[in-house]
Amino acid sequence: MSSVVVPVGDVASEGLVTALYPGLRRFAGMVASADIDPDDLVQEALAKVLRMGPLEALDNPGAYLRRTILNLERSHRRRWARWRERAHRVGTSDRCEDAYPSDLGVLLLLPSFDRALLYLTAVEGMPYGAIVDLLGSNEQTLRSRASKARHRLRLLLDDDV
Repeated sequence: MSSVVVPVGDVASEGLVTALYPGLRRFAGMVASADIDPDDLVQEALAKVLRMGPLEALDNPGAYLRRTILNLERSHRRRWARWRERAHRVGTSDRCEDAYPSDLGVLLLLPSFDRALLYLTAVEGMPYGAIVDLLGSNEQTLRSRASKARHRLRLLLDDDV
């Protein structure tokens, strides 16, 4: 775990960050695209949230930080897409092949929202009711989207075979 800089005198926030960090890092590792270091994503989210005030002021700091991580990843993906579009115009290639492909690489083909949803349900074991607060949708929509994401993942894995 890398060190997290918390404002001086904010011992409570430091303890909260220490408790939340491992779970946030796992979440960031699942949600982030391959070119983003999960630690960097968590650090950026923490810096952004701590600039607004202490973590204890939030009702659910873990949920807020997860949502921030997801938003940061989406912003990164949009910037990367714009860069790829521009690179294509000048004739460069951003294509590269994995030296050791794996089934986990197929997850990166899913949108970050779907990866986050599958991670929270399958790995973290969170109920859909709790995920509603994190991802901002209703429970039925999340169940439907998770089902479609699992189906899409199955199709992608079958295509690789």
